[in-house]
Amino acid sequence: MARGLITLGIVALLAACTPAADPPTTTAATTTTNSTSTTSTSITTTSTTSTTSTTTTTTTVPPNIHTLARSVLMVGLPGPTLDETTAAHLAGGGRAVIYYNRNITDAEQVRALGSQISCAAGGPVLIAVDHEIGVPVRRLAGLVSPLPSATEAQQMSGSDLEMAGRVLGEEMLDLGINVDLAPVIDVVRGANPVLTGRHLGADPDLVAQLGAVFIRGLGVSGVVAVPKHFPGHGLSTTDPHSGVTTIDAGIDELASVDWVPFRAAIDAGALMIMVGHPIYPAIDPDLPASISPAVLDLLRTEFGFDGVAVTDEVTMQGVASGRSPGERAVLALAAGEDLVLVKTGSQVEEMVDAIVAAVDSGELSLERLQEAAARVTRVAEAAATVECHT
Repeated sequence: MARGLITLGIVALLAACTPAADPPTTTAATTTTNSTSTTSTSITTTSTTSTTSTTTTTTTVPPNIHTLARSVLMVGLPGPTLDETTAAHLAGGGRAVIYYNRNITDAEQVRALGSQISCAAGGPVLIAVDHEIGVPVRRLAGLVSPLPSATEAQQMSGSDLEMAGRVLGEEMLDLGINVDLAPVIDVVRGANPVLTGRHLGADPDLVAQLGAVFIRGLGVSGVVAVPKHFPGHGLSTTDPHSGVTTIDAGIDELASVDWVPFRAAIDAGALMIMVGHPIYPAIDPDLPASISPAVLDLLRTEFGFDGVAVTDEVTMQGVASGRSPGERAVLALAAGEDLVLVKTGSQVEEMVDAIVAAVDSGELSLERLQEAAARVTRVAEAAATVECHT
């Protein structure tokens, strides 16, 4: 079921303009086609007959900003079926959704939901879920083969863990899911309230090796892996779900420990990377990583990553505190994120309106929005297809 990465072409929409001639007293016949408009006019007077020449010019139609804005949001659904609001969002350009426990009951229901989403989107779509190595975050428990615990994974050979990823990917695709927001490749040292039972240990080389083979296993099946949480969540002492988190590690420590698995993930072919919400004073003392231009520039320039950068969930207090949903979306995109993960579907329209307004005001450049949308589309086309069954 896997498909290769398809290079995205930029689509140019063409409009034909009507001629600028002003006729005298006339009898006119006008013919219009659906794709372009062409006006042909025959002019007759009582004494002479003249024929005007038709001049056709070609202009570029401005992009639909609302469509672009929808394409850069990964949205949560309210329940186990596709609601009208999310269906309209997908029909209007949405290209990514995420499942939570509230969206999953049994295999038949999950397959039906994936088909409904694919039909509504009318094209390539990313359907994501968190299903991690380890016990705490397994959204598909009971529907797919069990993954090893984090401790068990550390004892496995690379080939065995890669096979586990491949089997998981095949089973996910059978359910109509083509993105796994995993693996966790944070190098955890000491107590870590948000990653207990979810991480692969304190050895950066081992975490890098295990993460890379799991990414490759998922990729062979056609599922897009999303390693997380750049630039490294390993020293968190507070949970960004509930408050601002600061990681006081210097650049040297980050580079020699936390960034090792992310380099390996990119080398393994990762198409997406999730950026976390902690503040890293050594990189940017003011902003959470997910909305920091310095952090995103690091990912692009230092790591050479040209795939989709996706935020962690933006209702978390680590980034949400003091910022409206629209502000979070605009700040993330302006910083360099390509996909904004929003758990609460009721915030989607506010985010779309804020993105459109930001482009209109110049706060967010059209080029930046187009770049983000292009990356999302490219990855959606590269992922295995979730079929629409009508």
